[in-house]
Amino acid sequence: MVNTIEFSKPEHQSQRIEETHLDEILKDFRRDGYVVLKDAFSKDYIHTLYLTFMSKYERYLTNESPNGAVELSSKRFQISVDVKDAFNSPQLYANSFVFPVIAQLFNNQFIINSLTCVASLPGATKMSGHFDARIFTWHPVATLLPPHAVGLLIPLIPFNQLNGPTRVWPGSHRSGPSSAELVDELNFVDAEMDTGSCMLMDYRLFHSGNPNLSEQIRPLLYVNYSAPWYYDEINFKTQVPLLVDDANFNQIPKSYRNLFVRRHLKPPASFQVSGQTT
Repeated sequence: MVNTIEFSKPEHQSQRIEETHLDEILKDFRRDGYVVLKDAFSKDYIHTLYLTFMSKYERYLTNESPNGAVELSSKRFQISVDVKDAFNSPQLYANSFVFPVIAQLFNNQFIINSLTCVASLPGATKMSGHFDARIFTWHPVATLLPPHAVGLLIPLIPFNQLNGPTRVWPGSHRSGPSSAELVDELNFVDAEMDTGSCMLMDYRLFHSGNPNLSEQIRPLLYVNYSAPWYYDEINFKTQVPLLVDDANFNQIPKSYRNLFVRRHLKPPASFQVSGQTT
């Protein structure tokens, strides 16, 4: 069963998580490595994000080799999304039901590491199970450490078994088994979600993308938060992870601008080391 958190009517009215409820959410997340937050976003806002994304990026997905997109698996592409228009809003990156959880997990010391959308085209095959990134795997206390990065996964259309919900293995962020061992385990859940709902996922959680058997592009928006010292060089070897131009940066409320310190940071493939490009 999917670990789904529902917010009370008073919480929705005040746009604030009650303290005891926040403690429960944190406990569930730390135990399972993920939580689904039901109706954390306005459906109208998510629909606006969907229309904005499709109007700008659909053309990148109609070619056999899309420009500006990285192919993660067959017919599944990752696009760095410009933080502008509907995407340049605290509704997205500082959501009332998400931000307090992130703040607690990182003890108020965090940034936005990347903002992307993973679009699964019709006919996209099942993605191999994987961890987004584990660190200190050689150290015996690695599984006891707090998360170094947490993904906010926002479906821009309803996710169901037909178009391929994200599959997660609860508790795998705390386990030692390799991906080869975990993929055979049946202790997984397929996180079907309606629009307005979202998932918070520890970067160390084992997960995969299910096949898209529908005839519709399935876009999944990713806002990845992390400790300020962490850079995801595994998933962004050639792609700029966070796109915010000066004009849009100046539109961000000053209290949130520190989240975007990584804007336009070039991927490792462009770094110069000892006069050579690595």
